[in-house]
Amino acid sequence: MTSPKYTTKSETERVYDVFETFEQEAKSVQSSLENNAESSSHSVLTMSSIGQLGRFGNQLFQYAFLRICAHKIGASVECPPWIGQTLFGHNDAPISRRLTPAIERKDNEKILFDIIPEFVPYLEKIAGSKSCRVSSEILEQGITNVDLWGFFQISTRLLAPYQDYVRLLFQPVNDLKLSLEEGLERLRSKGKTVIGIHIRRGDYITQARAGFTLVFPEGWYCEWLDKNWNDLEDPVLFLCSDDLDRILPAFEKFSPITSRDLEVELPDRMQNANIEFYVDFFILSNCDLVITSNSIFSFAACLLNERGQLFIRPHWNFSSRFISFDPWNSEPLLWIGDQKPRFFKSLPEVVFTTYATQGFWSAFKCLFLFVPRSYIKEWSIRVYLGYKVQGFVGVIRSLASILGWRSVWNG
Repeated sequence: MTSPKYTTKSETERVYDVFETFEQEAKSVQSSLENNAESSSHSVLTMSSIGQLGRFGNQLFQYAFLRICAHKIGASVECPPWIGQTLFGHNDAPISRRLTPAIERKDNEKILFDIIPEFVPYLEKIAGSKSCRVSSEILEQGITNVDLWGFFQISTRLLAPYQDYVRLLFQPVNDLKLSLEEGLERLRSKGKTVIGIHIRRGDYITQARAGFTLVFPEGWYCEWLDKNWNDLEDPVLFLCSDDLDRILPAFEKFSPITSRDLEVELPDRMQNANIEFYVDFFILSNCDLVITSNSIFSFAACLLNERGQLFIRPHWNFSSRFISFDPWNSEPLLWIGDQKPRFFKSLPEVVFTTYATQGFWSAFKCLFLFVPRSYIKEWSIRVYLGYKVQGFVGVIRSLASILGWRSVWNG
C-alpha cells in the first residue's frame, strides 16, 4: 500500500511546490475563455488554490469559508478537483473564469502573504488583474466574483453560527460511511469511553522554525493518561499519528487500538484514492474524549465531533502542558506569542522549545540542520517568485527585501 499523499509532504513543501500548478491552471482557464468568448454573467465565487494550498484539515476550513461566503450572496461555487469531492460527494463546477484574487489578511498577524510579499504580485500576474485583501468580515457580508486565496483558519466562534451547515458539508458519502461505521463499532466493542489521541510528527520536527509547530513527547501524553485513566468508565485508547510505528511502544501499557486493527474496507472505487488517513480522521470525530496535537487535522476532527465530552490540546505553557478547549470557540492553531502570534519563532525560541520537548540532540540537529534549511527554502522561493514576477529585476528586489529593505515589494 502506498502512503497517503496527505501525510508524505509537509505543509510548507505543499505551499512551495505548487506554483507551477497555479500557472498551468491559470493558462487552462484562459484557454477556455478564449474558446468561449461569452463568459457567464452570473455571480460566482472560486477558490483555485484548494487542494494545493495546505493539506486536508486546511482544506476543510477553506471549503467551509468558501461555501458560507457564497451562500451569503447567492453565488455559485467553482473550484478545482480536491479530496472532498471523493469523501463528501461535492460536485462543484470546475473553474470557468479567471477572477480577481481576493487574498486573506489578518489585522494583527502576519500570514504567508506578508512573510512572502512576492506571493501577491505573483498571483496578480497569473490572474491578469490587481488583487484585493479580505478578512473574516466577508463571512458575514458575503463576496462574489473573486478568487479566494488563503488558509482562513479563523476563530471558530465566527463559524459557530453555521455549525450545522459546516457539519453537513463534511459528511462522508454513504458507501464510505458504512465501512467507517463498521470499524467504529469494532472499536466501541472494546470499551465504553473511547479516548482518541493524535500525535503529529513529520514536518513538525523538520519545520521547527514555524510559529505553530509544537511537538510534545509521547511521555507527556502518557502522563495525562496515567493521571486520568482510572477516572474514566471502561476506557479504550485509539491512537493515530504520521509516525505511528515509532510512538506505539510508549503507549503499550494502555493497549492502544489503531486504524490497522479496525479492518476498515474502503469502497472499491476509493482503493487508489490515497484516503487511508481519513479513517483516523473519522474515528477522531467520533471519540468520547480527544487529545490533539497543535494540528489542524485533529482540530477539524474535533470540530465535527458531536459525541465528544472533553477536548484537550497541548499549548505553549510547558508547566501545565495541556488545556481543555471548545472546538467551536477557539483558535484552530495556537501560534507562539499567543496574543501576538508570530509566523516564525526566534532562534532562541526554536532552541528552547525543541530542547524542552525533544531533548539536547534534537535541539542540536534543529539548530544546525533544520533551521538553516528553512531559511534557504524561504529565501529561494522568494527569489524564484521575484523572478517569475519581474525577471532579474524581481530577483534583485527580493534579495534587497531579504537583506532588510522590507518595503521594496510594497504597493
